[in-house]
Amino acid sequence: MRVILLAITAHALVAPPSRRRHTSLSTTTTTEVEAETIDLLETPDVNCARGVCVVDETEPAFCVIEDEGPPPVLNCAPAEAPLWPKALLLGSSVLYGTNFALGRLMNDALPAAASTSARFVLAGVALFPFLLKLAPNLRKDALICGCFTALGYVSQSQALVDTPAATVAFLGALTVVVCPLCSYFVEKRTDLGFRDAPQIWLAAILALIGVGFLELPAVLSGGGDLLSAGDAFSVLQAIGFGTSFYLTERMMAKEPTQALSITAAQVWVTALISAAWALCDGFALGPFSGGGWLLDEATRVTHTIPGLFLDPSLQMVAAAAAWTGLVTTAGNRVAETTALGQVTSSEASVLLATEPLWAAVFGALLINEALEPEDVAGGFFIIAACLTASQDRTTVRRFLRFDEAAPQSNTD
Repeated sequence: MRVILLAITAHALVAPPSRRRHTSLSTTTTTEVEAETIDLLETPDVNCARGVCVVDETEPAFCVIEDEGPPPVLNCAPAEAPLWPKALLLGSSVLYGTNFALGRLMNDALPAAASTSARFVLAGVALFPFLLKLAPNLRKDALICGCFTALGYVSQSQALVDTPAATVAFLGALTVVVCPLCSYFVEKRTDLGFRDAPQIWLAAILALIGVGFLELPAVLSGGGDLLSAGDAFSVLQAIGFGTSFYLTERMMAKEPTQALSITAAQVWVTALISAAWALCDGFALGPFSGGGWLLDEATRVTHTIPGLFLDPSLQMVAAAAAWTGLVTTAGNRVAETTALGQVTSSEASVLLATEPLWAAVFGALLINEALEPEDVAGGFFIIAACLTASQDRTTVRRFLRFDEAAPQSNTD
């Protein structure tokens, strides 16, 4: 028996479905396997989750090819991943969950435009050093991506004016549907059919069921429209974030080392658009005007930085602005980027998919929001959609027994 030890990076074996290569060893020689391994090692893989992408730095898996007699057998033992990256990502998800309750708290005291602008000015200042390192060839793409990011955050803030934090978070998780739609319409991909990508379709079905639980009870009871204004903004939030996540992955494919610089560009574009929104809102311009608060000297001082931090009556609001800007936006992105390269994309997606659950928890703890049974059911199905979307295509196909009905092929 001839045994060849190969150190194959983890992304060559457990990469995201869009980048993984499958090899049938029954018709592949040892030399061909070695050549493909070298090719995979020369191309750095990228892990993406929630719009943050970094170069895969997971430990390599050690594989043994035993080619005594046809067909050769490839046995792989993945390296044991450290626990700290997973703990850091879960902590990031918990911190993200505080944004919704604190967003409602800030909107109760300030116009939504003022609270959003304060948050992203602080986050932009914290991330400014990374903005200076943005690659010139990414500036246009980063600007476009930042506009969609701003759409997500502005819509989220407007939704939190009169919509429960948990509902905004659950509907925001509909990004699991938006991202595949972007791939289909932009890239004209033909490999997104139900048999080719069943995890996407199952996630979409679960997400729609979840939305049904969240929306239909109010309609059936005669207590509301099918889609209220706050709910519409929550869905628009998902469209903005989902599109920005998709565009971020495309930029990272070009420049795998630009994670924090791309994030800084998105935050700065959001800060500028939020400032423009606050300016129009403060002078009573536009459809979502807060009543011209910049025209009044008292509100002009207290609703902007640094006066927000100097008014004793707004200490809680100022603390919320500092927390959401410096910790859960700037700090969380740095932490997420640090940890993401140490785990697989599927693991990261599962950990970060718990964000709406934490939003519901903090909504109950910080602003006394109660969840109705239909909210719990709707949230359950949407979280299930997020977890389903994060699963590997091959695993889902095998679970549904699709491959048993199809003839074996050399490549998947």
